[in-house]
Amino acid sequence: MKKIIVLLLLLIVILNSCGESGTDPNKQLKNPFEMTWTADTIAYEGSMQTFLTSMWASSPNDVWIAGHNERSLGEIYHFNGSNWKEVDPMNDVPRSTKSINKVMGLTPNNIWMIGDRRAYTRKDLIINWDGTKWKEHNLNLQVRPISLFANRSNDIWVGCDSAVVLHYDGIKWERDKPKFNIPQGAEYFINGIVVKENIIFLNVAVYDIKGRRYIFYFVKGNIKNWIVLDSMEIKNPQSIIKWGNWGLSLGKEGGIYSFGDFGVWEYINNGWAHIIPINYTMQNVFALNKNYKIAVGVYGMVWFNNGSSWQQITKFFAPNGDIVITDAWSDGQEMFLLGHTTWPQKTIVWRGK
Repeated sequence: MKKIIVLLLLLIVILNSCGESGTDPNKQLKNPFEMTWTADTIAYEGSMQTFLTSMWASSPNDVWIAGHNERSLGEIYHFNGSNWKEVDPMNDVPRSTKSINKVMGLTPNNIWMIGDRRAYTRKDLIINWDGTKWKEHNLNLQVRPISLFANRSNDIWVGCDSAVVLHYDGIKWERDKPKFNIPQGAEYFINGIVVKENIIFLNVAVYDIKGRRYIFYFVKGNIKNWIVLDSMEIKNPQSIIKWGNWGLSLGKEGGIYSFGDFGVWEYINNGWAHIIPINYTMQNVFALNKNYKIAVGVYGMVWFNNGSSWQQITKFFAPNGDIVITDAWSDGQEMFLLGHTTWPQKTIVWRGK
């Protein structure tokens, strides 16, 4: 009898884990080149900027997108499988002008968003949706949260300007600031943060105004223990680009990717491999597994890897540059691409199935 109960419990765990992953191992992954696509345009009434750039989904019936609107309204939308609905977290937390820089979730009832308050007594905005209401984690900081990685419910990481790192252990927040050789008067911030096997990786961007150059640091470690793995200086066309300067992403298969000017890189054997070398700025990478990866960027750039090679999905290519695609998600059966027009800025979500 005990053996039967144990087997039943094991079966429940397996079934639940399959549901959480969003993929059915028995289903063949759909080729995005063969999908039928629908485009949803989202533009807040009377606004010139509905500029939503970040996306997270648990399934095709639970998709969140967030970003910026000059009215501080129409910055967060949720898709339930049928339609998009605006979400206003300021019904639960103090209201101010704001922008959302990143959204990432753990479950449908545990969604995190970070951004910055504008013209307010503080800059930090960190909010969490529990399926019923929004909660703000008020750290009273004069730094802007820019990058986010939700690793576990008790392991949330936020990268800010001035290279401030914030960590939430489920009870309290810690604050740290890795040490770098920053030129006087330079602006600097963490534009990428991922966690792999409990090691935190950072991409730190430095704009040296006086020196008219950019400096980038690739860093790993943990609170109070950071190591600079590599650095690069971009000053002129002859500068050597070692990895993507726009940010980092972690694939579901465990791959670490960087993206930015001149394509996409993957961190392999302690070094960066330039896996998509192109003269376009790439803005994100989503990897479902080693045989299903999507990279997106400016000019409607969408590239797909089926495990053997990268190929461009030219359907979305915009040679006049009026389409920018900033994020992607797929469960292997359906695909979502998040983008926007240049001006007036309207958000477009392409849904393939």
